[in-house]
Amino acid sequence: MLDPPHLRLGIDDAFAMLPLKLHNHPDGFFFDTDARGDIRLNHGATGFAVLKAHARMAAALAQSGLGVILDEVVLEASLRADWHDALSGHDVFFVGVHCALSELERREIMRGDRLPGQARGQFDRVHLAMRYDLEVDSTAEPPPAIARRIADAYHGWRRARA
Repeated sequence: MLDPPHLRLGIDDAFAMLPLKLHNHPDGFFFDTDARGDIRLNHGATGFAVLKAHARMAAALAQSGLGVILDEVVLEASLRADWHDALSGHDVFFVGVHCALSELERREIMRGDRLPGQARGQFDRVHLAMRYDLEVDSTAEPPPAIARRIADAYHGWRRARA
């Protein structure tokens, strides 16, 4: 829907770059529980390095003049600051995609590739301290309608910045 076309890059791409032996490994990416007993995604030193490199890869794509759509979940302040540092000097249109917890939990089960409880564990943290140019709710609105609203808002934002 965007003109010119944009590339899509997401957090799952960063996970996929890591060798499988570092999935569910304390040096890579792993799940544990927080003080509330909720499941959370965590990372070790190599996982953290991959996340930082992922942000710089997105910045390199943008620096090359390519439009990039980032499908990102930023769960801690240090990574949020790192994203801001990596994307400094680039125009960034932030979209917060919200969804009701019950629907997230339903989707988590339907996907089949998520640890049950992951959505609940991230729910209170995923939008913490984020500021958005646009916020949408994907609970009941169909994806094509949401995509159209985002594209329209993005095009209006770009025109206003020009």
